[in-house]
Amino acid sequence: MPSALQTRTLFWNICVRSNPFILLNTGKGERSAFSFAVLKCGALEYLIFMNKRHFPVIRILFSFVLAAAIAGAQQSSDANSTAAPVVKPEDPVITISGVCEGNSAKSTNSSGCTTKITREQFEKLTAGLALSGQPVAAGGRQQLAQTWVDLLAYEKAVSATGMENSPEFQGLMELIRLRTLSEIYRRNLQTKNRTPSAQDIDDYYRQNPTNFTSLRLSRILIPRKNPAAANREEYERRALQVANDLRERAAKGEDFSQLQKEGYDTLGLISPPATDLGIRRKASLLTEEQDEVFSMSEGGVSKVEQEPYSFVIYKIESKRLLSSEEVRDEISREISKQRLEKAFREITSAVHPEFNQQYFTPASPVNSPSTSPAVLQSSQTH
Repeated sequence: MPSALQTRTLFWNICVRSNPFILLNTGKGERSAFSFAVLKCGALEYLIFMNKRHFPVIRILFSFVLAAAIAGAQQSSDANSTAAPVVKPEDPVITISGVCEGNSAKSTNSSGCTTKITREQFEKLTAGLALSGQPVAAGGRQQLAQTWVDLLAYEKAVSATGMENSPEFQGLMELIRLRTLSEIYRRNLQTKNRTPSAQDIDDYYRQNPTNFTSLRLSRILIPRKNPAAANREEYERRALQVANDLRERAAKGEDFSQLQKEGYDTLGLISPPATDLGIRRKASLLTEEQDEVFSMSEGGVSKVEQEPYSFVIYKIESKRLLSSEEVRDEISREISKQRLEKAFREITSAVHPEFNQQYFTPASPVNSPSTSPAVLQSSQTH
């Protein structure tokens, strides 16, 4: 059986990664979505691994998934060997002595029982694991089979306790059921939207030319904040004036590197940055700067852009529209991502929950009686 550390590591890997908001990388809500996922997984971890009263059987279930993952990672070692004899779907591939089939596992005397698992039954399991993202390679099937045998042995031991009938167990199983169904459906959506048509790709390319334009940029950067300045507001006003002056000279064709150095010298700053930014795509610029910069022609100079920490001036040294063949795979991934995000939004936007804040809002801590500062100071003076 896998170790406890392996089991808990896999649990976190599956639990956090399977959260659809994280997989979508949705931007603004990404950090809060990730934090919420971690909180949910932490709660599940407590129920599964730390609650010794009710849930040792769940640890076994995750051990089962871990064994499948380990088996799936193994490479088949018999690729060059002779073909094995054909095993029919109804032929047994596992024969287990000491475990009764069906509900008879609860019998107090099962020493004479035998359970047989056919190829069809075993491959239903491997197909289900593959659907959930845990494919099993041919070389790992026997390890998975041994794990199944171990789990049946544990089921035999657990069934006598009635643990599977506890409300806590049933509640956790319902959560796992819902997560598994949503994960399978999510993977179906991914498969469905994985390969856009050639027409879709060509249309997207024509409709979004700036997304596939590359620029060679030069930049003058003037820091708008200077912690060492005696008067920080005055420094920022002066820095803006310097940036405006440099922009006027840059528009007349003066050298960007020389202007960058002069700007730093004027403000008493040292180590001016290089002005050559190399080749850039639209996504590498701030959203509020993208449209202006990418609409300019070669040789164009931008207005003074006011970024959070800098005043910036861009110059277009060269401009090139990438060919559709160069960006075909990129477009395919982007279309697939957008369609998947849309599908998820359609699913979740159809549901409108209302939460009882009286229940969900944490209660304010009750402050214990304490001596006020005035009373404390008075008592110290006597």
